[in-house]
This record gives sequence, structure tokens and C-alpha cells, in this order.
Amino acid sequence: MIELAELQRQSYEVARGVRGSWPEADALDEAGLADLLGRHRYCVLATGRPSGRATAAPVAFVAQGGSFWFASVEGLRLRNLRSTPWASIVVIEGGLVAGGAAHRALTAEGPIELYEGDRFGSAFEPLRETWIARHGGPPDWAAALVELRPERVFSYAARS
Repeated sequence: MIELAELQRQSYEVARGVRGSWPEADALDEAGLADLLGRHRYCVLATGRPSGRATAAPVAFVAQGGSFWFASVEGLRLRNLRSTPWASIVVIEGGLVAGGAAHRALTAEGPIELYEGDRFGSAFEPLRETWIARHGGPPDWAAALVELRPERVFSYAARS
């Protein structure tokens, strides 16, 4: 998580608008990032259609080496990523209800790389143990492995 914590620090250095709603003082530290990402097997992945319309859906993920990894079947998501190789994710937990209950959230965005065909296996191998521990088995059903290399990371820990 040290890579994501450092990227988050750099993201806040150049951020303007996000500081008002997600102040850096309320960002998760390296241990907090590891805890949040380690406790959640799914996130919401947003991609862009060629028409410019966004689409978002929950997906299983692994965070490793400063990247977020997903597996995908053939379909809309993979077509979107082939057309526009950029994505964003959201991981969130807690009571987002009236009254301001404590919650934690992370957003990340950046370019993606697709690993298909023969490249799938070699890209998956370093993730194998973590993926299987988190998801119960390898993604044998997937047509592609997707690596999101975030360029921006922000997190927030609301205190009740």
C-alpha cells in the first residue's frame, strides 16, 4: 500500500476541488488504505462508452503493486476499456445516511492495460495467490485481466 499512499500524497499536492469535500487531513494513511482495501473484495468500476456515456458496475478486485486488478468477461466493460483505456473505481463503507455516521471511502482513476490471450496467464501469475485467497479460485471465466494504474488516489475517513 505504500505505492498508493505515496500517490495519494502526490494527488493532494495538485488537487484543488477535492480538498473542500475530502480534506487531506481526513485521508486514510497507509495502514488505513490497506485495511479498507483488504476488507473489501468488490469495488465499483466506472468506464466510458465511445458515446461519452459512463457506466459503472461492481467488480471483484485485487490491489497489488500500486495497481488495481480486475477480471472481465467479453461484453460492454471490455468494449469500453478497449475503446477508452481509462477507468475509475470507488470503494466505500459505512453509514452514509442522514446524521453523518462514520464512513470511509477511496477513489482512484487512471489508465488501464488489458491482458488478453497469452498475456493473461503471465500477468495473472504474480496475483494468483492473492486472487485465490480473496475470491476462492482463479478467474477461469474471464476473457481479460485488467490493470488500473492510478494517476490519482483520494480517500476520506469521516469521524462520527
